[in-house]
Amino acid sequence: MKEEALLCAMSRVLINHPASGRKLLEEAGSVKALLEGGSKLASAILGAEDAGEVLFSEEMLSWGKEEALWMRSKGVRLLDILSPDYPPKLRESPFAPFLLYWRGSADLGTDCRSVSVVGTRMASPYGRECCTAIVSGLAEKCPGVRIVSGLAVGIDGCAHLSAMDNSLETIAVLPCGIDMIYPSSHRDMAVRILGHGGILTEYPRGTKPVKYNFLQRNRIIAALSDATLVVESRIRGGSMSTVEFASSYNRDVFAVPGRMTDANSYGCNYLINKNVAQLCLNASTIISSMGWTDMHLSDIAAQPNLFSQAGTLKEKILLSLSSVRGKSLDALVAETGSDVQSVSLALLQMDLEGTARNNGSGLWLKKRQCSL
Repeated sequence: MKEEALLCAMSRVLINHPASGRKLLEEAGSVKALLEGGSKLASAILGAEDAGEVLFSEEMLSWGKEEALWMRSKGVRLLDILSPDYPPKLRESPFAPFLLYWRGSADLGTDCRSVSVVGTRMASPYGRECCTAIVSGLAEKCPGVRIVSGLAVGIDGCAHLSAMDNSLETIAVLPCGIDMIYPSSHRDMAVRILGHGGILTEYPRGTKPVKYNFLQRNRIIAALSDATLVVESRIRGGSMSTVEFASSYNRDVFAVPGRMTDANSYGCNYLINKNVAQLCLNASTIISSMGWTDMHLSDIAAQPNLFSQAGTLKEKILLSLSSVRGKSLDALVAETGSDVQSVSLALLQMDLEGTARNNGSGLWLKKRQCSL
């Protein structure tokens, strides 16, 4: 209990100084060692005499004990950055919180493939459809992938629900204390998430969801995953800050394109145009780009009769283009069972060779069909 009380006290004293909290724990070696060293050790590590005195004051440790008792009563776990249960990907970040308040069923200490999904709160039917389709596709082709988001209305909520509907773990990161779900309209969703992943925050009980906390929360969302997917975003907003964090961590970023007249797609289209994000057409785009190629990538069932005589990807594409109607890139990816990049490259070569051509409307045809 004393160690938990100290961690809670640290979360209050150093809430806006995560780097100092991490330094304190790492140089002490453990929470137990820090507790035994007391205020003198804390002051020596932080380089400020009053810092240790404040942290180990009777008032602060008493508050920490009360906080720790509440956490235990609610099934909330405290995961410090030295704990084996602390998320490995998050620990890699230089801005990782030194302490997490965690409640859920997932094993955070076990590394797994994960994708953060973010987007506008004003999600359109198109955005929701794309989010649901991609998450469902990830569940089908990459079982066990974990979906991370922020529990907000719009795309965040859609991602969480799609993950649970497809038996995937999902993690919700809060911009407030774990005792207050934000937004309150998602309380039932949060309860459901507890059995399909979990909820975490770096903020102690009673912390309100002020504007600054959302920005801080986004750095955690980006760091928890291998990649970040943006589904509908304006040119400014929380999703764009998450992308900035993901890029700074050298994480892959994907974005779903939208109409150029749709303000909620400005951000996605901008990220794609500036090569900050890869254009995402479906789940296979993410799986292929991430190198998760041990999974089944075909969007449809195998068709051995159609391709039994086709030895190369170009031959498969030509067989697929045997109909009078043209085929989209997405359809060709599905029918050949190959990835987007390989099909795109093959189509470019075939265009230069004169065996296939784009009709200008996004459909591909054989050369002899181009005049139709």
